[in-house]
Amino acid sequence: MFQRFIFFLLLSASLPIQAQTYRYLILFKDKAANTFTVNNPSTFLSSKSLERRRKNRISINTQDLPVSQTYLNQVKATGANILFPLKWINGALITQKPSELKKTLALNCIKGLYWNFPADSSSANQIQSGIQANSNNLDYGNSITQITQLGIDQMHTKGIRGDGILITLLDDGFRNANTVSYLQNVVKEKRILATLTTDPTLNSVYTAGGHGTNVLSTIAGYEPGKLIGAAYQASFALAQTEESSHELIVEEANWLRGAEWADSLGTDILNSSLGYSTFDNPVHNHTYRDMNGKTTLVSLAASWAASKGILCTVSAGNEGANSWKYITAPADADSILTVGSVSALGGVSPFSSQGPSFDGRVKPDVVALGSSTTVGFVDGRIGLSNGTSFSAPLIAGLAAGLFQKFPTHTAQQIRNALLKSGSQFAKTDLFLGFGIPNFDKASAAMELILGSEEESTKLNIYPNPISPGSPLHISMPFTAAKVDVLNSLGVVIHSFQLDQAESTIYLGPFVSGKYYFRFTTESTSITKSVLLR
Repeated sequence: MFQRFIFFLLLSASLPIQAQTYRYLILFKDKAANTFTVNNPSTFLSSKSLERRRKNRISINTQDLPVSQTYLNQVKATGANILFPLKWINGALITQKPSELKKTLALNCIKGLYWNFPADSSSANQIQSGIQANSNNLDYGNSITQITQLGIDQMHTKGIRGDGILITLLDDGFRNANTVSYLQNVVKEKRILATLTTDPTLNSVYTAGGHGTNVLSTIAGYEPGKLIGAAYQASFALAQTEESSHELIVEEANWLRGAEWADSLGTDILNSSLGYSTFDNPVHNHTYRDMNGKTTLVSLAASWAASKGILCTVSAGNEGANSWKYITAPADADSILTVGSVSALGGVSPFSSQGPSFDGRVKPDVVALGSSTTVGFVDGRIGLSNGTSFSAPLIAGLAAGLFQKFPTHTAQQIRNALLKSGSQFAKTDLFLGFGIPNFDKASAAMELILGSEEESTKLNIYPNPISPGSPLHISMPFTAAKVDVLNSLGVVIHSFQLDQAESTIYLGPFVSGKYYFRFTTESTSITKSVLLR
């Protein structure tokens, strides 16, 4: 659902039940009988997708393989309608009458249902068993605040505007995005490369929703004197995954479909200004305990996308002033950028969801302007709106500039550079995370990455594994560093300062397991794992 604030759709109506046909998320046992192999990935992944994997040093695995067409044909033969396969989970979203679903579940190729109920059920009785000076010549109008807060004006001055970078948006639809004046630049230059609808009742992303149009405007908009987007020369893919007329858990499967599609296109950055915690059917509701990055389907999908070398920017949510108050899924996913909201003066917006994730990780990761953000509307007007739905795409636009400037660096290197450039990198909190990132500071961090990787090979901790009570020797390529010891959940359990290149320490009364030693200097941060036997 959209991050809840003035643009957050609060809908009580749901789609009428038609002929008792529902959507189900089925899972297959394996990917056998497949005409594709991991040895020939060019037959199912685009050259840009393969190039991104090579750059990020990510190997092709069976999760990347399409779902077996033989299995899909067997499902069709039962009378089911396949809406779309989902290769990362090895399943498919289908429509079928509950009375006929048993035919599908009886197939040898079927593992079962992901959710043991219709994914589009909306009630319990439907559950079935089974502000700085602008130094360039661009006239940003009111959008100058959101641009200068992140140093994007300096990015534009250097001629970096997202050229050649592919950004995919997952949203409710992009009503009139092909006709509004502030997006004509991207339309006329044919930089909307692909579109996708996941709602079986829709044929075009341009007739649905409108929240996606607002989001797109903050990155791609170009109407001098009123609105200039953060990466207005980037290319885009637009996916409708949210179904505006209701709040159903099937939308998490739609999101996964959109992420898989984005991967296949060779997407560099995936932005989603959506979040899930409650549904029309309260039985499906998530809890804060579920916000651990490993429980909800949509958060798993975001983590999988990140594991494929895509940088994901996700809205933290707008629950800060509500009883929930925490981030919503998929903002809890690991290795993504969860984005909160601040005002023009840099203070946290009251509505911005807070962290941490349930397992104690810093959330949000970064923040951008979400209070009185300049956005475009579906009727062609340009005005102000509020919410983390608009702070997240601003970060996506900032990241696009870094992708353009550092084409050989990986998505996770760019993510780490953005964190290091945060206004409160040295002291994170539950509201702003690492703070407001900055283009020039992130660029400086990127330029140090290759040096830090070389330093990493010279930083040694031994013996490793180590036994309790034994001395631990540390050899560093620098003379001083702050050292944080983190447990396997990423929680800092001990910190100390080293002021010489060679040191010997004794671990405290730690239990056996894997620990992470994070060495931080003014110019770099290196993490090494240590196994305590």
